[in-house]
This record gives sequence, structure tokens and C-alpha cells, in this order.
Amino acid sequence: MAKYTVIIHSEDDLSRKWIDNRAPNFNWGFIESSLDECVKINEDSWEASYESMEIESDRIYTYIHPNSGEAITYTLLAGEYGIYS
Repeated sequence: MAKYTVIIHSEDDLSRKWIDNRAPNFNWGFIESSLDECVKINEDSWEASYESMEIESDRIYTYIHPNSGEAITYTLLAGEYGIYS
């Protein structure tokens, strides 16, 4: 797992969650839970951090689809996932 930082401008930015379409059923968010925990850059900018997920070798995952209740199995290929964009 690699750690990254992103410049944000509000509590709403900090609470944002994001997905990586290559990794179904995962989502990512910032480590900090309030702007007070972030590094203040200037009056309206802060630095927030997050960690990606690195997979060294292919992995098989199974999750239950929230609408259909169906068990879905997929292979997540080796790589890095969850990069903020």
C-alpha cells in the first residue's frame, strides 16, 4: 500500500469517497476525519492523505451483490488500486 496526499478545500472534499472501477465492491477515502487533522496549506486549502491498495499477485474475491443478493466472484489482478482522481 502506498500513501498519497491530495489538496482539498472543504470538509465535503474530505468526506468524499471514491471507487476504482477495476476493483468492484471496494471504495476509498481519506485517512483524516476532520480538517483539523489535515496539514493547512493556506486559508482555504488543506492536504489530506489516503492509502491505495497494492496487490502483488492475482487474488480472488467474492462479495454479495447488494440488490440481487447474488454471490459474485472475480479475480483482482496484481497492481495498484484506489488512486484518487
